[in-house]
Amino acid sequence: MWRSAIAANDGQILRAAALDGIGILVQPAYIVYEDMLAGRPVLVLDEWDPPRLTINLAYPSRKHFSAKVPTIIDFMSEHFAHMDYEKKGPVASV
Repeated sequence: MWRSAIAANDGQILRAAALDGIGILVQPAYIVYEDMLAGRPVLVLDEWDPPRLTINLAYPSRKHFSAKVPTIIDFMSEHFAHMDYEKKGPVASV
């Protein structure tokens, strides 16, 4: 059984550790996209297709529903569809 060198729940901390050579990082492409464009990570497992991410929005019940809620839902849906984060390349890097 292997042990991780570092554990964190923040993608940017894990990104920085991987770029410092601590190990292999598996993160969504949007976390490492700019690094990939700059050629900083060494890509590994580029044929591996990790599970897709989902985004959930929580909002007050209909009883306290604001007219702003559908607006932010539409904005976020369009933003993530436009950015197409999952299609920007492999997400495993070292």
